[in-house]
Amino acid sequence: MKTYKIKPLLTGWFNINYGGLIFPFAEGYFADLPVFMFLIESEDGEQIIVDGSYTSWPFTIKAKPRTPEQEVPAVLRNNGVDPDSIKTVIVTHLHHDHAGHLRVFKNASFYVQEKELLEAYNPPGPVAPGYNQEDWIDLVPRFQLIDGDFDLRDGLKLILAPGHTAGLQAVSVNTSKGRAIMFSDSLYLYAGLAKRFPMQFFDLVGKSTKSAKEPVSLQDPEVAKAIDKIFNGRYGGYFGPNIINPGENMRSMHKLNLMADIVVPGHDPLLVDMKVIPDDYHLEGK
Repeated sequence: MKTYKIKPLLTGWFNINYGGLIFPFAEGYFADLPVFMFLIESEDGEQIIVDGSYTSWPFTIKAKPRTPEQEVPAVLRNNGVDPDSIKTVIVTHLHHDHAGHLRVFKNASFYVQEKELLEAYNPPGPVAPGYNQEDWIDLVPRFQLIDGDFDLRDGLKLILAPGHTAGLQAVSVNTSKGRAIMFSDSLYLYAGLAKRFPMQFFDLVGKSTKSAKEPVSLQDPEVAKAIDKIFNGRYGGYFGPNIINPGENMRSMHKLNLMADIVVPGHDPLLVDMKVIPDDYHLEGK
């Protein structure tokens, strides 16, 4: 089977309430969150882009000013990508921070789940600010609509993983060290897989409890009892975003976690230092 490498491409930072990313923990903890595009490179030199960063953001998020190196054209150029030569772009979902710069790929086809397009075209009111149709509506004729799981290449598969949005898709990538699963926003942070990455989980929870208006002690018997109940409940230990459907998202997280030898979340700051995956992936001794 063909193998690939994954390169997280940093395109900016949001300052955001982490409580919406690792529900029900971290509410009220505000910190910077990186926004990535991803470059998948095959052993024979093919380049495939995953997602398109942002041109705008809803009022609930504060975007930090981009440095010149974080502007999308510069990011692509500095990573050896000619946007005109890209033929394939995978869009995990159509939220504002994943579909903003798709039109720079003038010769590409965009692989999107049909459910995602239908939902994004007329989204439910509370989640409508997450979509900016102006970024992509004129590109729909170039959308390759997918219905469910889809083998895109030898060693490269799209996996329907609804919950965060109706048609979010993860990407399964065969690497030299096993199967990497790009979770997109079904999993923002490594901390969301608390049983697999307990150090990251308890580090984040510790930061959030200290920042609360009324600090919470994890040693408090009532707090410990509640955490124990959460961890031992159905799908215990999976903590993802609180929109659109947290229960469905947990099921998607569980499915993807079972598949993954290597975990690639959508927005974890640890990815900033992982220039090439799997080479720089050392979280689990790989």
